[in-house]
Parts: sequence; structure tokens; C-alpha cells
Amino acid sequence: MRQQQIGDLYIPQDERTLRSVQRRGEALDRAVHDWSSTVVGVLPKALPLVPDELQITRLFLAQQRRLNLELDARNPQVNLRNRLGRVLPFVGDGCPDLDLIRGVHRIVSTKLESDIDRACGLYCEGQSIPAVADPVIDWRVAMRFMAQGLHRIASQIDFKRDYTTSSKRFELALFAREAASDVSQRRRAMLSSFQKEPSTTTN
Repeated sequence: MRQQQIGDLYIPQDERTLRSVQRRGEALDRAVHDWSSTVVGVLPKALPLVPDELQITRLFLAQQRRLNLELDARNPQVNLRNRLGRVLPFVGDGCPDLDLIRGVHRIVSTKLESDIDRACGLYCEGQSIPAVADPVIDWRVAMRFMAQGLHRIASQIDFKRDYTTSSKRFELALFAREAASDVSQRRRAMLSSFQKEPSTTTN
């Protein structure tokens, strides 16, 4: 397979490989989005999150799912076909090209980060606050932490077979409530930090 490697950038050198990378990227993107949507869909309905936060958390969760799949692909001790074939339809027989897999993940990762930045930016714009400031970063970190915790628990659940009987669903709900409360507190602190102080000037 002809390919070019510039630093960490994977560049296919023929149209067939390029199309393969595109197909695999689309499959990976669908897989992580579908999984994160499934997880978010089973969370308690009364979480103290605004719709934007739920959407951003879902994107962070998709990114965490993608990252874990990439780590699996880089681990020589893991049977790649068995681990990835369950969620990524493009993994076939034999040992996959790790450079190609890294290239696919890099494409999807970049797109997810762009989607996260855009979603955070739109919320901040709607609130007339800067998108890059310490309180905003704290708010984003809280949602990323929530996504990481959700992934840690949800990855142990088979949602298609035994979610309703899994004891992990209670752990997932409990963590979601605690993490969502922290996100809510960070949001309130963020918004209050940009409120203008009452004028004390007298005429």
C-alpha cells in the first residue's frame, strides 16, 4: 500500500486507499455517535443540564469512545478483529493497517473536536460571554469529566442485550446525577463571573 507519512499526518497516495479511509472514517463516526446517543438516551431525564450541555457531553462521550477504540487498536496484546469488529463494520479478516487506522481516527477526532468547539462557542455566543476564558474552560472540563465517567461505566454494559438487568445502570444514573450537578454549578459560576457589577458612581 502506497502511503505518505508527514509527522503524524497520514496521507493516502492512491484513490482506492483514500476512499477506504473515507469509508472507514464515516463508519467510525457513525459508530461512536450512535453509541454516545444510546448512553445519553438512558440517562435520568431530570438532570440539571440545559440542552446545549447534554449535546456537548454527548460529543465528549463520542470522542472518549473513539479514543478508547484507538487505544485498543494500538495495543498489540488485543485481538483487533474481535474487539473492533463488534462496533466497526470495516474491520475484516487479518491484521489491519495500523497507520491507516490511526489516520482514520485522526480524521474523526479532528471533526469531533471541531463540533465540540462549535457547540461550546454557540452557547457562549448566545449568552454574550467569551468562548475562551478560565470559567468557560472549567465548565468544559466538567462536561469532559462527566463524559469520561459515563464511558467508564457504560462501556461495561451491553445495551442491546442486558441493560435492563445490569446493575451498572444504577451506577451510571448515580454518577450522571453527581456529574451533572457539578456541570450545573460550573455553568452558574461561569455566567455569574461575566455579570457586570452595579455602578457605584454618583453624580
